[in-house]
Amino acid sequence: MNDSYRTDAGMPQQPESCWLASTEQRAFDKLSGDLKVNIAVVGAGITGITTAYLLAKAGKEVVLLEAGKVLNGTTGYTTAKVTAQHHLIYDEFISHFGEENTRLYYEANRDGLNFIKDMVAEHAIECDWTEEDAYVYTAAEDKVQAIRNEFKAYEKLGIPGAYMDSIPLPIPARAAVVMKNQARFHPIPYLLRLLDEFVRLGGRVYEQTTVQKVEEGIPNFITTDAGHRIECLDVVSCSHFPVFEGGMYYAKMHADSSYALAVKSDLEYPGGMYISAENPKRSIRAVDYNGEKLLLIGGESHKTGQGIDTIKHYEALKSFAEQNFSVREIAYRWSTNDYGTLDKMPYIGMNSNNTPNSFVATGYRKWGMTTGTIAAVILRDMMFGKQPL
Repeated sequence: MNDSYRTDAGMPQQPESCWLASTEQRAFDKLSGDLKVNIAVVGAGITGITTAYLLAKAGKEVVLLEAGKVLNGTTGYTTAKVTAQHHLIYDEFISHFGEENTRLYYEANRDGLNFIKDMVAEHAIECDWTEEDAYVYTAAEDKVQAIRNEFKAYEKLGIPGAYMDSIPLPIPARAAVVMKNQARFHPIPYLLRLLDEFVRLGGRVYEQTTVQKVEEGIPNFITTDAGHRIECLDVVSCSHFPVFEGGMYYAKMHADSSYALAVKSDLEYPGGMYISAENPKRSIRAVDYNGEKLLLIGGESHKTGQGIDTIKHYEALKSFAEQNFSVREIAYRWSTNDYGTLDKMPYIGMNSNNTPNSFVATGYRKWGMTTGTIAAVILRDMMFGKQPL
């Protein structure tokens, strides 16, 4: 986590922490020598773990490399909405990319949700999987038309949804667009189970192993910070910022920081997952944690390195929570970073047409649960010669 937290101005005097942080973890060795394998996957978030699992399940010899501790990055500090409703994007995407490509984007993320749902059922994973509707709402008159336009886009694309003049929360919303049958979950136990399956299938995980350089070719050669070399036929970059020198990603991506509180509230929560259309963003959803229901209040997004003092972002979320949700206690607070792209579409596929054995997946704009999952499926299919979406 790149944002420091200052404990002043009336906030609780405790280290920054996340509701996910106390969950059972796994410990893995640091790479201590050279390797030769079929495939190396870089980055042990939801995309890297899912990709590694799928490739190992297909019979490939795979290593998973993580610069820090496994599941201690954005995937471990998420609000974990499993939804294809990625804010007000479908009307915009139809204008920019056309109706068919926009429909493919929706269907891919819908399939990402269903993939997670199927994995939860297949492996009987206890991860608080809960199906709920997702809402984008507005309390601002000048955003009502954007909500109406988004609902019209839902109708064009066949997305199950509805337009509403209010929402079930005690917030004076003027309009909302609803996407039906979305979900929320606890990603850590889900991904730990996929990690266990990956290891059972013969996969190897090396954490605290930073990739310093990738020499692309057939084969690829990876050099780590400790000077060890990995020879592999295929390399997959699932890190925030791609590990490849080519691609000009520094000119096409930017990092955003955002903040969240987990609060204890006296409100009888009506269900649903919510995000505001206007800025500053406000994201609301419930979580069942240690036998108690908490509310996750998120938002205050800004380009990394350009925000005001961190404490003021937490104070703004605290004020919003207290005004609307009868807060008894702030249990956890945290911040995290994620990357976006210039056109809001993620980068998933070959690093370039000249590098058929190196692949990349990044740029999820904070919606990595579905996009990161379907990215793994797309990469698996591309590596086995299947036509991607």
